Amino acid sequence: MGGMALAAAALASPVRADHLSPLAPNPDWESLLAYQNTITRDEFTRLIDQVYSIDGAFWSYCRIDDEHVTVYSDLQKTYPLLTLHFAPSESACAPLPYHYKTHITSDDPSAPLKGIRIALDPGHIGGDWAKLEARWFQIGDDPPVEEAKLNLITCERLAERLEADGATIIWAKHNYEPVTDLRPDDLRNEAVAALKMRNPPNHSGYTPSFLFGIDVRGATDDERRDRRIDDEAALLFYRVAEIRARGDVVNRQHPDLTICVHYNADDWGDPNHPTLTPQSRLVIFTNGAYEKSELAFDDYKFDMLRKLLDRTAMPEERGCALVGQAMLDELKYPPEDYPGTYFAHHVTNVPSVYARDLLANRIYHGPVIYCEGPYMNARDAYYRIIAGDYLGYRTIQGQSVPSIYRQYAAGVEKGVLEYFGAK
Repeated sequence: MGGMALAAAALASPVRADHLSPLAPNPDWESLLAYQNTITRDEFTRLIDQVYSIDGAFWSYCRIDDEHVTVYSDLQKTYPLLTLHFAPSESACAPLPYHYKTHITSDDPSAPLKGIRIALDPGHIGGDWAKLEARWFQIGDDPPVEEAKLNLITCERLAERLEADGATIIWAKHNYEPVTDLRPDDLRNEAVAALKMRNPPNHSGYTPSFLFGIDVRGATDDERRDRRIDDEAALLFYRVAEIRARGDVVNRQHPDLTICVHYNADDWGDPNHPTLTPQSRLVIFTNGAYEKSELAFDDYKFDMLRKLLDRTAMPEERGCALVGQAMLDELKYPPEDYPGTYFAHHVTNVPSVYARDLLANRIYHGPVIYCEGPYMNARDAYYRIIAGDYLGYRTIQGQSVPSIYRQYAAGVEKGVLEYFGAK
């Protein structure tokens, strides 16, 4: 049987809805047939082992030999999803179906990024949704801190810089309204399904408290049940539906690089009486280090394989390292430290860069640099944040400092210029 026939046979299994994560679309496995013979077994294995499935969990869903790998939905390997054929050597690899620019093509020194398309994704929604997202706090009579506003201000300053460098800017979002048409009330059924997925019924069919957090069987707990469903529907709205809608916007326009901009935060305690933490830290995430529990879902397998086959891992790590170092140099906050954590794996020689699978850096096509800037509620950043954006320098907490938003943007721009090889 020929290579394409084998692949088509492997795609014949029906999609199993119980093997998709909440709100995930059915994976387009047929689209991966364009990657037949574009990668060798050695390179495929290296990327799985060193980037995407560091604990080896992915191999539980595969059968592999020198000629091809078949990926299955289940651990029993009875539901094949894809058969991918390997090139016999690097020189025999077929060309990739799409190329993302990683080096400048402009010979205009005043516009080195001319011809480069960069997507900006200012994190969170903000506005009327800021409190629902739990990315809003206020201390006393100080101006409220709303992360979506910080992200958008920073992206606007970054866009000004990158456009001056000649880049074309694509916006994943450019206001304080959701990109998705869905709202929490539209997602209550999906919320119940998601809660059941995490807490399946026992052998008697009774689901002990999957909606409550404690074992409550009486009908008097309807209000608590509804609140749990409301909370889950809200999470699906702003953490899943919104990101997927932005992914559609970004992916339709094929940027060469996507930059996600966030400000981090430590636990601020009681929302009515938030507290400040002593120090900010910086972290940059590249896609990778998928968890065993994630790879149980077929959409995670699909997204991971598309990232792998697009060969974005190495340029993405390089971009994250360059932006990460530039932000450390510019902002002068220390790097984040995640020793021995299950969700992040340190990569590159830059201390602030970690591999972590996030929805945005998984479903956005092409290289993605996911930035987590200073802590909104850290004493060394908070007073600069509430000072707002401004030109020049101001004295804040006894120090003469530039706008934190412009400084953040300057660090990212420096790393981006280095990534594309601009002098």
